[in-house]
Amino acid sequence: MKLLTHNLLSSHVPGLRPGGGFPLRIEVEVLEGSLQCPDSGRRFPISRGVPNLLLTEDEA
Repeated sequence: MKLLTHNLLSSHVPGLRPGGGFPLRIEVEVLEGSLQCPDSGRRFPISRGVPNLLLTEDEA
């Protein structure tokens, strides 16, 4: 699974752009791990690069 993160991080180097920094982009490939919902704390596993975003029976 490729994750692209932008507009979450910004550069604070003075003089680059009036009113703030520019968005930074991080590109990574996740083979094993998890994604976590910031609101619920629910974790979604990533296995062999494929995220499982399906709900469990008790969540449906």
